[in-house]
Amino acid sequence: MLVRRYEPFNDIRRSFDLVNQIINSVEKKSETSGALVDFIPKVNTREGESAYHIEVELPGIKKEDVDIKIDGNVLTISGERKIKDEVKEEDYYKVESRYGEFSRSFTLPEKVD
Repeated sequence: MLVRRYEPFNDIRRSFDLVNQIINSVEKKSETSGALVDFIPKVNTREGESAYHIEVELPGIKKEDVDIKIDGNVLTISGERKIKDEVKEEDYYKVESRYGEFSRSFTLPEKVD
């Protein structure tokens, strides 16, 4: 009769291995398919003496492609970063820029006008 030593962390290790395989397959698919999707702009927020400031990094996005709405005390900034037209004279070896629709919402204090 074969006796195996019980290792309680084997199931956890297998779960981590499975998650790593999934992540690696998604990364490889992104690299081979060209541009990455899901553009999420970076945001800096700060509070001044008389105002709140929200700075959103929107490189390559035209002002008219950005929508700003306030619903109650929720500020929503949304838009789309569109893929640039191909330049036929140049061949890209790798494209890491992210494109697509985005939406960021911020809950404002009730005292904001």
